[in-house]
Amino acid sequence: MGYQDLKTSIRDHLNNAAEDFFMVGYFLRQISKNTLFTEDGYKSIWDFAKGEYGLSTSSASRFMAINARFSIDDGEHMAEKYIGMGVSKLQEMLGLPDEELEKVTQETTVREIRAVKAAKREKEQLSFYGVPRTVRPEGSLLTIPGCGDGKYDCFSCCRECAIRQEPRQCRTAPCGNPFPCDPLNNEQWKKNIQYGLYKDECQLLHPELASVREGDHEPDPCCLHCQNKTCFNRCDVAKKQDEDERKKIQEEERKRQKEAEARRPEPSERDIRAFYDWIGIKATGNISADDLKARFRNAGGGGGSYGLKDYQGSARGVRLNYKREITWAQLAKRFKEIQEAEKKKVDFVERSNGAQKNVRDLIKQQEEKRKQEAEAKKAEKKAKSQELQQPKEPEIIDADFREIEDEPKDDPVQGLAEARDEREEPENLEAQDPEIVEDPDHYTLADVKEQLRKCEADLKAYQEVGGMPEFTLRKQKILVDALCLLVEKKEFDEKEICDWEDAQGGERR
Repeated sequence: MGYQDLKTSIRDHLNNAAEDFFMVGYFLRQISKNTLFTEDGYKSIWDFAKGEYGLSTSSASRFMAINARFSIDDGEHMAEKYIGMGVSKLQEMLGLPDEELEKVTQETTVREIRAVKAAKREKEQLSFYGVPRTVRPEGSLLTIPGCGDGKYDCFSCCRECAIRQEPRQCRTAPCGNPFPCDPLNNEQWKKNIQYGLYKDECQLLHPELASVREGDHEPDPCCLHCQNKTCFNRCDVAKKQDEDERKKIQEEERKRQKEAEARRPEPSERDIRAFYDWIGIKATGNISADDLKARFRNAGGGGGSYGLKDYQGSARGVRLNYKREITWAQLAKRFKEIQEAEKKKVDFVERSNGAQKNVRDLIKQQEEKRKQEAEAKKAEKKAKSQELQQPKEPEIIDADFREIEDEPKDDPVQGLAEARDEREEPENLEAQDPEIVEDPDHYTLADVKEQLRKCEADLKAYQEVGGMPEFTLRKQKILVDALCLLVEKKEFDEKEICDWEDAQGGERR
C-alpha cells in the first residue's frame, strides 16, 4: 500500500469498532518502518500520529504494541484466539509474560488479568544476576542501593531488574546532584523503542552491543555512544549534545564562509555602476535599502552589455561580479552618490549652455552695434560726398575789389594732376569707404579674448565638478592654449600696425 492509502486506512479504522485499532497499529508500524512520515515534514511517528489524527504518543504506541504482540507473523492479521477481545483487555494483556498469556481466554475479564499482574509483582524477585537485594544493617553509613550484598549498585547498573531500588544515574550527571537515565526503567520508552527503526541496534535493549566498563567489565550502554542520531527514542541528553555539535559545525562553516568572503575583493565603482545601469535607476528616482532588498533579494543573473557578468541577491545584500557581498544599505548609499554626480553634470551642462547662449547673444549685440555704426558712418560720408558735388553760389565781390590773378604754376603737369584730383575727389572718397559687409570669417582681438574667457571658465568648471572624461579635459585645455597663442599673435600684429602708422606719421611730419 502507498503512503496515502495507509493514511486513509488509519482514518477509516479509527472511525470504526474498537477492534480496528489493531489495524491502526499495523498501519502506523508500516509508516514508522519506512519513515514515510517525513514526506509530510514530520520528525517522528509520534508527531505524525498527533498531527494527522490527534493521537497521543501513548495511544499510538499502545496500538502499535497490540499489533506487534497479537498479530500472525508480525503482519496485518490478528491471531484467531484474540479476535473479539476489546482494546482494554488487549492493553492489559501486553504486560503478561508468554506463559501467562496462554492462560487468557475470551471469558477472562480485565479484572482477572490485573490480578495476575499484581500477584506477579508481589512475588519476591531476584536481581538480573540472580541474587537478592542488598540489605544494610541499621545504622550503617553505607546507603548505596544494589544487590548481592553490595557487589552491584543500582546507580551504574543498566540491567532489567525486578528489585531495582534506584534508577541508573545518567553518565553526565554530577555526583553531588545525580539525575536518572531517562530511557532505563521507563516503560513507555521501552514500548516506543521496541517498535522503532533501530530496535535491533539499541544498546539499551541489547547491552551486549555496548562497550564495557573498565574494572567490573559490565556493559555501559548510553545514547551518547550510539551512532544512530536519527533515532527518535534518543534521550534528551544525547539530543542536546547532537544539537551542540550541529551548532558547532554550523558556526565553523559560517566562519569559513566569512573568511572566504573576506578574501574576495571589494566591488569596484565600475561594478556598482554596471548594476546601477542594468536595473535602470533614473537620476531623479527614489532609492532605499528596503526597496532594493524587496526587488532583488531572491534575484540573480547578469546584465550582458552593461558590464554586469553576474549578480546574486540575498537577505543581507548582493554580490556583484563574484566580488565581496555588499549590504543593501551600502548599495543604496553608493547609488545615491552616483545620482548626485549625475545631477551635478546635468546642472553644469545647463549652466554651460546658458553661458554659451549669453555669449552668443552678446556677440550678436556687438555685431549689430558695429553694423549700425558702419551704416551711420556710411550715411555720413555719403552726405559729405553729396555736399561736395553740389555747385557753390558765386560770391559777391565789391566793385572796387580787383581779383588777384593766380600765380603762374611752375609745373604744368602738377596743375593738371591737382585739377584731376579735385574732379575725382568725391569718387575717391566713395571708393575709400565702401559699404561694410559683415564677413563670417572675420573676427577681432576682442572676439578672441571673449572666446578665451568663456573657454577658461568652462575648463575651470570641468575641474571643479570632477568625474569628466580625460579626453574632454584634454580637448578643453588644448582649446584654451590655442586661444592664448592667437591672442598673443593678434596683439603682436596690432602693435606692428601701430608702430608702422606711427613711423608713417613721423615721415609725413
